[in-house]
Amino acid sequence: MPGHHDHAHARQGRSLVVSIFLNLGFAVAELVFGLIANSLVLVADSVHDAGDAVALGLSWLGLRMSRRPPDRRRTFGYRKVRILTAFINALALFGLTAFVVRAAVLRIINPEPVKSPILIVMALVGLAVNGLAVLLLRRDRQSLNIRAAMWHLMEDFLGWVAVLIGGLVIRFTGWYVIDPVLSLAVSAFVLRGAWSVFRESAGILIDSTPRDISFDDVRGFIAGFDESIQGIHDLHIWTLGEDERALMAHLVVPDRPVASFYPMLARLECEMGEKYRIDHVTLELECDRCKSGDHVCLQ
Repeated sequence: MPGHHDHAHARQGRSLVVSIFLNLGFAVAELVFGLIANSLVLVADSVHDAGDAVALGLSWLGLRMSRRPPDRRRTFGYRKVRILTAFINALALFGLTAFVVRAAVLRIINPEPVKSPILIVMALVGLAVNGLAVLLLRRDRQSLNIRAAMWHLMEDFLGWVAVLIGGLVIRFTGWYVIDPVLSLAVSAFVLRGAWSVFRESAGILIDSTPRDISFDDVRGFIAGFDESIQGIHDLHIWTLGEDERALMAHLVVPDRPVASFYPMLARLECEMGEKYRIDHVTLELECDRCKSGDHVCLQ
C-alpha cells in the first residue's frame, strides 16, 4: 500500500534527522569535556559520534533517494540506494571499531589517569541520548538501512555502559585498565552485528538469491505447477530493494497460442507472491520449435 509505505518512510526520515542532531550535539560535548577531563576515551568517542552522524546522514540520504521514481536511465528506480548506504554503514562500523580496538590496546599497555566524575556524568548523559535515538529507530528496524544505523547507535549505547562501569570502578578502585578491557568486549559484539548487515547488503547488491528462499525449491515449484510446463531455464531470483523481490525465467510449453496460457501464468504469479513474497515476476514462454537460447543468434 503506497500510503502506508509513504508514512513509514516519512517517519523513518524524521527519526534519522533527530538522531543525526543528537549525535552531532553530543560529539561536540564529548570533545569539550574529554579535553577537560584529559580523557582519551571521551575524545576518541567524540570522533566516533561524529562518524555516526555522518553514517546516519548517509542513511537519510539513501532513504530520500530510494523514493525517487524510475527514469529512462535507472529503470528500476533508486531502491538499492538504501541497500548501498547500509553497506557503507557496515564498512564504516568496521573502520570505527578498529579505531576503538587500537585505542583500547594502547590504553591497556599504558593506562592513563582520568577524572572519573566527568566520565560517570558523561556516560549517564550518553546513555540517555543514544537510548532515545535507538528507541526512535527501533520501530523501523525491519529496514536494513535503519538496522545498520541502529547498530551505530547500539555501539555507542553499549560503549557508554562500559564507560559508566569503568568510571565507577576507577572512582572506587583506581583500576584504569577496566575501561579499555570493557571496550574490547563491546567491539566484539558490534562487529557481529556489522558483519550481519554487511553480508546481507552485499548479497543484495550482487543480486544474490534472497537468503530465506531456496533456489531449488522455487525451481521445483514452478516446474511442477502445471502440466503444460515442460521445462524451465534461465531462472533468476534477486532483490530489487527492501521487501521487493523479482523473478525471471523461461518456461518451455506446448506450441499453442499464448493466450491459452494466461490463466496458468496469472495463478502462478499470485502463488509466487503468497508463497515466496516475490512481487515482480517475468516469465517468457517458448516451445521446442521456438527459439533455442544457444542458436537464436545463428538463425
